[in-house]
Amino acid sequence: MDIRERLNTLFIDSQGCNSKKIKPIKFAGITLDFTRNIISSDILNKMKCLLTHTKFAAKRKELFTNKLISKTESKKISFVSYRNSSSYNKDIERMSKLYVNIKDHKIKNYNGERITTIVHIGIGGSILGPKFLSEALESYKDGYFNTHFISSGDLDEINDLIKKINISKSLFIFVSKSFHTDEVIRIKSFIDNYIDKHLPESASYIYKNQYIAITANITHCKKLNFMPKNIFGLHKTIPGRFSVASPVSLVTMFEIGIYHYKELVSGFRAMDSHFYKCKFQDNLPINFALISIWNINFLSKYANIIVPYSFRLRNFTNYIQQIEMESNGKSITNDGDITLNFTSPVVFGSSGTECQHSFFQAAHQGTIDVFFDFIYFKTLNSDSKKFLAANVLAQADLLYKGKKTKKNYKDLIGSSPSTLIGIDKLTPDRVGKLMSLYEHKVFVEGVVWQINSFDQWGVEEGKILAKKNLTKTNRPMQIKT
Repeated sequence: MDIRERLNTLFIDSQGCNSKKIKPIKFAGITLDFTRNIISSDILNKMKCLLTHTKFAAKRKELFTNKLISKTESKKISFVSYRNSSSYNKDIERMSKLYVNIKDHKIKNYNGERITTIVHIGIGGSILGPKFLSEALESYKDGYFNTHFISSGDLDEINDLIKKINISKSLFIFVSKSFHTDEVIRIKSFIDNYIDKHLPESASYIYKNQYIAITANITHCKKLNFMPKNIFGLHKTIPGRFSVASPVSLVTMFEIGIYHYKELVSGFRAMDSHFYKCKFQDNLPINFALISIWNINFLSKYANIIVPYSFRLRNFTNYIQQIEMESNGKSITNDGDITLNFTSPVVFGSSGTECQHSFFQAAHQGTIDVFFDFIYFKTLNSDSKKFLAANVLAQADLLYKGKKTKKNYKDLIGSSPSTLIGIDKLTPDRVGKLMSLYEHKVFVEGVVWQINSFDQWGVEEGKILAKKNLTKTNRPMQIKT
């Protein structure tokens, strides 16, 4: 399906119609303001035909009932079925039990001292979500534990951390769906070697009581001597980048406690239900996705700049970059054909107002062709929020309208559309809703583009070639005489 051709038809058919701006839509503390997008409400309503043509409703039902198939992987895929199930509730109870036992000193270190530090080890989908949550929910941390996040295959990162923490009073959470992830295994081996060398008397105790594995490969973890009581299973149907609402976020519970963790999960579930049940006109993820498709496939915008005007949400873009680009960075359709459409845009960004002093210049007066998501807090109950909201509105208006001056070198081009995502307050519930909103947006895009949003063969091939290269570099050097 040539989406641009269909959108062009919709555009032509809408000429002469009473062109109305799109009204903001709301759900439980989240508002999407589309009024600075270059599209009329008439065209957006007609874009519903794309959903009908691609059998979106049926695919959405399959997603929620755990019947969606990733054909290229020959397996079921769903990131919402598990997190809305009793299975996740049981896992939360098990996570809670571990949290309480460590917090109440029922689980101690070798010397009978309390655990003070939690180290979360993972990469990609195994760390980006929890790391973002750690920053976003800083105000909800109860202070019982210090937390650290390690992901780099460059062992300088873990080496630097080990110098700063007390290993004997630390809990290590290793997260890997396959538990063959190179970076996680390298980091684990480094920690193992350090403990064996510097804490030989307590090494066995640490491995049995202070090593946690979160994985879909439970059998392999048992072979690596993780205790069964310390292994949390991941459902194989959950793609790693969509796995934050699972035991992957165990570290989050250690940071914000059980009550607030359950609030976070409630936020995910509330947006899930809204996406599944709400009608098209008021459905946040569906309309958000269709606006994105219009910007990419009709206006030919090739980059989506996401700017959170909040220090707490400063690395949200890093999280969404993987959700969008690893999911929809595809050029082959589900039928095995080369797509006729642009798919995932380049996703980048950083926090406002800092980035106004860097790449915003190129957006205002350069030759890049982009669209924006601005995230900000609408309740102006502090000096900071008033300052940030003033800047959001200023940037969005100038990027959309442009500005003409008497000197052309001062002219602002305009025509850069933006969606304003207004949040009433920063709570675990709202953060869960925001993350779920983007996940579902990406799912809708993939359905319309008729691609598989759940495989990542480009990533996998990179790993394979890297291992071959590493094998070559590890061979003994042959000196010719």
